[in-house]
Amino acid sequence: MQPSTDSPVIQPALYFTDDMPIVKEDEYVFRYVAAQLPGLAPGQMAIHLFQRLENKPLRLIALFQNTLDQAFQLNDLVVLALSGDQLIARKTLSIEEIPVLLPMVTIPLWLEFAEEDVFVDLDSLTDPVQLVFSNELLTDVLIDSSFSETERQRIRQIAFSHPIPPTDGWSLLPVSILKKETSVEAIVLVRNPSNQLLTLDQLAFELVTGETTLAQTEHPAVSVFSTSEYAIRLQFDYSAKATETFALRYLP
Repeated sequence: MQPSTDSPVIQPALYFTDDMPIVKEDEYVFRYVAAQLPGLAPGQMAIHLFQRLENKPLRLIALFQNTLDQAFQLNDLVVLALSGDQLIARKTLSIEEIPVLLPMVTIPLWLEFAEEDVFVDLDSLTDPVQLVFSNELLTDVLIDSSFSETERQRIRQIAFSHPIPPTDGWSLLPVSILKKETSVEAIVLVRNPSNQLLTLDQLAFELVTGETTLAQTEHPAVSVFSTSEYAIRLQFDYSAKATETFALRYLP
């Protein structure tokens, strides 16, 4: 979020509280990094990675900038961790962790991401990690126990990487398509952004390559709570070639 060229640019001062675990020598590093951050227009916020402390669990120090003119409390503000174009983790900041934020300051924040909010093997990352705020609407991602932990991570990653659809309709979001020995398996999110329970009759899908239909399958009726996303698994009876690429087609 960059300030407009017509707005005054503010470099909010770095601020330490007494309970921050910072030795005197570290203050100079914080001040140097904070001085390199881009300025903000009035009434803006930004977050930047200062240091990644640990991968399991993911723990890091962030520098939070704000040019709001009064103290405020965080209310379910979502922070995304990115590596290149890949969403690698997501965290919802709350007043339990950060009771109050002062006006017109840059302040260090110590953040820890829960295991279920990290979506990749952090040791394998090649691109630098960046932090950004998300303006997503908060929704529940419902995943039953039939999905493995790797699948659950992938489902959450895809769910939070895509904007929530308009509230006047539901949608389907493919998560993965996996070739097996004698079948092709797919995972799809049924997304219900409305404030009402969504009940869908039996769902029919085609497995396609280009314009060619390779197989069909059906999924039993599903009910998805309001403002929720529900993961379903599809099984296609098809022996795939190693070079084939697939897509899914929903049959209303």
